[in-house]
Parts: sequence; structure tokens; C-alpha cells
Amino acid sequence: MCGIYCSVSRREQNGVSKAGIDSKSTEWTKCKDAMNARGPDGTSELFRRLAKQWDGHFAASILWMQGRNPVMQPCTDSDVNGNVLLWNGDVFNGSLASDTECDTTTLLKRFSSSQNVVATLLEVQGPYSFIYFNKSDNCLYFGRDSIGRHSLLIKLNEDKTLLTLCSVGNKNVKNITEVPAIGIFVTNLNCEEFNLTCYPWKEPNLRFTDIIEDLETSLNMDIDVKETIVKPEIDNSILYLDPEIKDVQYLKNIDYNQNFSQIMEQLLENKEVYQRVENILRFLRSSVEVRVRKKPNYCRNCISLYLNGEEVNCKHAKIGILFSGGLDSAILAVIANQFVPENEEIDLINVAFEKIKNPNSNCTKEAATINYDVPDRKTGKQTFTELERICPNRRWNFIQVNVMQVELQNYRSNHICNLVYPLRTVLDESLGCAVWFASKAKGVLMPTEIPYESSCRILLLGMGADELFGGYMRHRTTLKHKGWDMLAQELSVELERISERNLGRDDRVVSDHGRQSRLPYLDENFVKYVQTLKPWERCYPTDQMPVGLGDKLLLRLVARRIGLQSAANFPKRAFQFGSRIANSKENAKDVSDRL
Repeated sequence: MCGIYCSVSRREQNGVSKAGIDSKSTEWTKCKDAMNARGPDGTSELFRRLAKQWDGHFAASILWMQGRNPVMQPCTDSDVNGNVLLWNGDVFNGSLASDTECDTTTLLKRFSSSQNVVATLLEVQGPYSFIYFNKSDNCLYFGRDSIGRHSLLIKLNEDKTLLTLCSVGNKNVKNITEVPAIGIFVTNLNCEEFNLTCYPWKEPNLRFTDIIEDLETSLNMDIDVKETIVKPEIDNSILYLDPEIKDVQYLKNIDYNQNFSQIMEQLLENKEVYQRVENILRFLRSSVEVRVRKKPNYCRNCISLYLNGEEVNCKHAKIGILFSGGLDSAILAVIANQFVPENEEIDLINVAFEKIKNPNSNCTKEAATINYDVPDRKTGKQTFTELERICPNRRWNFIQVNVMQVELQNYRSNHICNLVYPLRTVLDESLGCAVWFASKAKGVLMPTEIPYESSCRILLLGMGADELFGGYMRHRTTLKHKGWDMLAQELSVELERISERNLGRDDRVVSDHGRQSRLPYLDENFVKYVQTLKPWERCYPTDQMPVGLGDKLLLRLVARRIGLQSAANFPKRAFQFGSRIANSKENAKDVSDRL
């Protein structure tokens, strides 16, 4: 995961700009270390006069993921053209995907030749955030992909003479905010004052208006909203008042006195259900395959040897999976096994936070027992046994990441707080810390208890599965009290909100370890197919189908189809509770006083 940074400032009459000042102090100094941690394969800076009265400071750290060799950034086409690209992304599919050329190089060529940045971005299939200065029109373009899988932050100083954009910030950089994943933003540097235009990904609705107004308030400026970039292929306004009897007859014919396994086997005998399962598998396999295979064939330890000119035959783990042992991560593990060479290891990373088992309330901490046997550790071990049965030829490294309270408190207050920022809630704190320690991937192997730190450079995460397949308890509540139409709307809104709730934060946290998070459930083609399905074809959280069956029903059937048994019916458990970092008595929406 690359780190990208850009500051654009007005040049003063004495020829000095705040971009030059900023390179030595303030925002850049505060963000520099976190930026460089994201890209251990190289760092570089560029200072350039952009327009008559505007100067630019561009900087990047590189995590090499595509092409035969690393491409340093900031990336420029020539001194004549004067275009500058900062690209933190992966082109996985589509017309711009290449097996040999780095996607940064491909994008810069296309931007320069087409002179239509927005149209070019429509061809990109994959996650990204970017900053691009186009010399021909003196415009600075920036934004995130329409799902919002990679982070980008923005700040405009009070006197509107300095604009800062960066992948990761610092809590001492006040008034910085996330660039919303609602469209492409443009500032025209031919003007004397900073201005901002947005080209929306989708037709603006009330949520879009709220987001734009919040951004205008944060930046203290008006934003000009242009016409929608893409007309929706899927009409999310369709009402699903109730399924017709024929649509769910197969569900009503089930003998619910059977156990979950028998019910699922009976459902898989239905031709339409089986075809949906096969379609999900086809799209998900394609998503996992490209995310597993598109990379240099070196682990994080061997890649430095290769870059120093040594010949390396790396057989170490290059792929890791954030592994609670639950439904989503179990499916990813089984499918990843199909595309990782058999002689390579795959790391399964399972995190647990220290809990003091104190049978006597009067005993001292020294007399108590430190216990890491949290719910996610139990399901992780159980599913690990299933993986050994399904994939007997694979060497799986089950990494037990055990986090002591003193370690959590230290990193949370001194480091993780800066990565989570500008988000500040109790939920952001608990999830941010859990993901940070998990993606650090340093612990002991099961069952040997040998110390081990993952060598992987890519982490597969299960984000998006709950939003797509109705995995939260609130989905069951919504259906019960408000019906299918409201559930359909809720699923749609939750997918739209996932960038601001989770993805930007998680990108900043994972990347801090010089690893890249890849999210197979949020592949564009996979999401597009799932959204064509009616809500009752994805989940059926009714009283007849309890927790562990009706929620994420279609995905549970996929798990059953590929050989998972126990994991197919594990109930949904929030990561912060499964790892035991969160206190269930706290309000997740409150601002945390520990960050």
C-alpha cells in the first residue's frame, strides 16, 4: 500500500510558498513517518511550480505490488508535459489491467494521452486513491474509488492558502477530514482562490447532499457539484414489498425440525438456489484469484534481497488472512488455497486481547491467570482443523497474536490514535486497535508456541460480506418490524456508508505495517452481481431461520458447497467482541477518551 502526500500553496510576492515551508515543518513533518511506513520499498519527493501563483509539494512511499519492477513516485511523464501522478491503488481487471506493466505507469500514460481524467478513471476496476496534476488545464484531480477502499484525507488551512492531501494523518494535524468516496474532486489552479468541483459517482441523493455539506463546513468553502459520472445500471429504488409465494416456497417447504446441516443440504438441492451459489463462487473465485496472484513473488523479507540485486527463490508466506475462523474468513481461506502455489505457506492471523481470569475478586493480578481463550480464538482453532481436512496438502500457519493490556494501552495512546484519526469513536478505537495488532501479525504458532512474525505482504480481509448478505442482528430486527423493502434499503445504504464507517480507517491501520489489505467481497464485479439478487435471495433472517442460518444464508450455502461444516453455521460475532477488546457496556458511538 503506497503512501501519497500533496500540498498546494499560494506563492507569496517574495517567491516563497507555504509548500516549501510545509516540507520542513507542520503537516508534512507530522505525517511523514506514518506515510513512509506504508511504503517500505522506496520514498521520494518532488517540488514543482504548478501554475502562475501555486506551488506543489508531492511525496510518496512505495509498496511494490504490480509490474516487473518497482516504479517510484511521484510519477511524471516529462518536464515538457509537466503532469504528476500519485497513485495508491491496484488495477485488477478491465482494459487498463496488465500482467507486466505497473498500473501507475499505465494510468499516467492514459491520463496524459486522453486528457480526460474522469473518463479514464471509469475504466479502472480495483481499489484506489489518487492525486493527479494535469498540466494542460492546470487542474489538480483527487479522490477515492466509488466503494472507498483506500484512504485519502484533506485539509484546507484557515486563510485558504494551503491545501493538504494525504493517505494518513496525525491527530496533531487539526481540522483534517476524510475525502468522501462520492466522486472525483477537482481544483482549478488557474484561479486566484482555491475552488472545488465534484463529479459524483452516482445521482446525488439526500445522503450525498449531507456529505457535501459536511465537507463544505469542514473546508469552509462551497463545492460545485457537476453532472453524475455514471448512470446507475441497477435501480435501487425498486420496492421489495414482499416476495411472492412462489419466490420463497422452497424455504417454506423446509423441515425446520432438522439440524442446520440437513437444512442446508436440502436447500442446495433446489436448482435455482444451487445456481446462485455457483454464481457467487464463480465471482468470488475470480476476485480472490486476482488478489492473490497479482503481486511480486517475494515475501516481505526476500523482497529487500531482490531489490538489492540478489537472486531469490522465495517459498515463504506471501498471503495472510485476518482469521477469526468465522464464515467470511473461512471461505476466503478455502478459495485462496486454490490459487496459492502448493509449496507456499498461508498465514492465518488470529488476534486475542488479554483478559484476567480472576476467580477470587480479592486476589492480586499476579495471582490471576492471563487468558487469551476468547471466542475468536476458539472458532479460529475449530475452523483451522476444518481447513486441514479440506486442504490437506497446504501448510497453514495459525498465528496466535496475544495482546497484553499494557501493550494495548501503550500503542493505542501513542501510535494507533494517529492512524485512526480523524475518526474518534469507541467503535473506531476498538476496531482500529484490533485490526492494527492483527495486521502486525506477530505472535506464536499453534500448536508449537514458536514465536513467529508473518512474512506476508498481502492481507485478505472479509470486509463487506455482512453489508452485502445481511449479516448484522439489526437486519433481522429491520425485517421483523419494517419488512423486506426497508431491509433492501438498509443493505444498500450500509454498502454506501462502508467507506466512511470502516474502509478508510482500516486502510490506514493495516498499511502501517507495510502490508496491503485486499478485500475480495468488495470486488466491483462481485458486488454488482450480489446487488442484482433480491434481499430474500441473499438472506432470510426470519423466526424460522435463527442466527447462524438465516443471516447471510446464501454465503453459508457457499461455505457448505466448498466443504466447510462448522464454520458454515457459526453465528455472526463482531470482531471487537470476538477478540475481546471491546467493553459491551460502552456506547460504540461515543467519542473515545483513550485516543
